[in-house]
Amino acid sequence: MFQPDELSALQNIFDQICAQYGIVRQSDKAEAVAEVVITYYQSGLRGEELLRTVALRTAAP
Repeated sequence: MFQPDELSALQNIFDQICAQYGIVRQSDKAEAVAEVVITYYQSGLRGEELLRTVALRTAAP
């Protein structure tokens, strides 16, 4: 389970990636982005900018 501040930060990263790449939030691509962000966070990666950069490299088109 995530704390509210963690969830807010992860949501912010997800929203920024979707907006930057025009990814529809209810799509398979959006689900992949969310999975990548959460997976890296759960593995110990911290910092919004770092998570955003890694997620973009991994999941963005």
